[in-house]
Amino acid sequence: MIKVKEMEIKEKNKIVAGTTLFKSIFAFEGGYSIKIPDYQRPYVWNAEKVDTLINDLQYHVEHNSGQIYYMGSILFFCQNGGYEIIDGQQRLTSLLILDKIANNGQSILAKHTDKVQFFFNSPISKKNIVEVKNFVNYYKTDWLQNNWNIVVTDLAFSVIVTNRQDDAFSFFETQNNRGVKLGAADYLKSFHLCELREEEGKQVAFAKQWDTNNTNQFLNYLFNKVIWRGRSWKGSNVWYESQDDVLLEFQRKTRTPEIKNQVQIFPTVKNKIAHAIRYDEYDGILLDTSPIALKSHAINYPFSLRQPIEKGIGFFLYSERYAAMYHFLFNTEHSKNSELFKFKEFYKAVYSHSGMSEYLKSLYRLCMVLYYDKFESKDIDKFAKYLDYYIGVYRVELSSIYDKTAIRILRDKKQNLLDIISQAFIPEQVFDFIIENTNDTVFRDETIPLLNENGQLINAVRSNYKRALLKYYEKEDQTSLKALKEWIKL
Repeated sequence: MIKVKEMEIKEKNKIVAGTTLFKSIFAFEGGYSIKIPDYQRPYVWNAEKVDTLINDLQYHVEHNSGQIYYMGSILFFCQNGGYEIIDGQQRLTSLLILDKIANNGQSILAKHTDKVQFFFNSPISKKNIVEVKNFVNYYKTDWLQNNWNIVVTDLAFSVIVTNRQDDAFSFFETQNNRGVKLGAADYLKSFHLCELREEEGKQVAFAKQWDTNNTNQFLNYLFNKVIWRGRSWKGSNVWYESQDDVLLEFQRKTRTPEIKNQVQIFPTVKNKIAHAIRYDEYDGILLDTSPIALKSHAINYPFSLRQPIEKGIGFFLYSERYAAMYHFLFNTEHSKNSELFKFKEFYKAVYSHSGMSEYLKSLYRLCMVLYYDKFESKDIDKFAKYLDYYIGVYRVELSSIYDKTAIRILRDKKQNLLDIISQAFIPEQVFDFIIENTNDTVFRDETIPLLNENGQLINAVRSNYKRALLKYYEKEDQTSLKALKEWIKL
């Protein structure tokens, strides 16, 4: 067992906290093992981060050798004679890499191959490990080989060990809320894993799926820029989110399930009993029911973006639906000539290039997610073009787009477009709103130049936007966007 202040975990539901040396963690007295569970995030430290660590260690050796050098805390979940790292894998992995380069055949990894179960299947992990090894081998090998034994004699951690995984996740959340700021996704994961008390199988399954969805911190973008805004930008109450806003919405405002392992669902496009009624002069009213099917893909989960969210299972399933929906809309290839294919072609032509303002792109993507959530692919190509018509007024009219522009687009109308989408029964209600609330004179009167006086292309954001639209609608022989509304209708 890993000894913490000479104490060992022997009792059920026991938490032990104390300090221990780095070399004691990997002493493996008693035959235990240490592993990184497969649901943990990838190894993300790079050469710059490890270089900073080595510089700190060099300073310690030169000025404070013989004194304890603390490297923060490590959280372990202990079960069946093994220790899973809940928090601390980045530091421990980095130190093991340094130990391997310093000691080679006598390193911890070489002597305890079966005990150190650090497996990295993510390409992100592999890339960063190779980068770190190459950097250290090239620049730091001599110093490490001459000083590593001094370093490991002084290296120590605060260690928390529990044999309840729920306690480990809970401590992780509390510690990080008081220390270095993590992304909202890290807090949400920990908070809702804690709700799955006494259900460690579900904790592991949801944690693993969460980290798969969170590649490159995607879930921070999804919750901040899409889901929170889609739920919170209502009426004239439109403002940019803070991390506290996001945590309030998806932690404290979530509901406790009434029945364990059961998630309440509400009427949505994925959850409706009937899709039409018919009248027969003999039988009266006949109800045409929607087909009932059990679909396992996350995009088909019966949730609505603005619905109440339940803690634990409900939150994780809800999150999976919108992660899957976002990737389906913007990162998936669709059947040629389908509505989704046509939308994607328009999006790639006009919005995916780097010249378009990120503020307008974020608003565009948010509206597309909200529309698909309501109507799926029905008329989605038409909506994509009308949405651009609605947003494009600001791109044409303003020489510069600021962070407040997206807020103005939604707030300064009598009604908020996001509310219109959420409350509409048919797509035509959304299209009618856009037509009625778009200042078409901006397009009719625009004089954005495409060429300079020497006949060369002007590489400016408004010119590039206009050029992209003319090219998409195959109107490159024209010099104006005055007929844009008619082009959409064709």
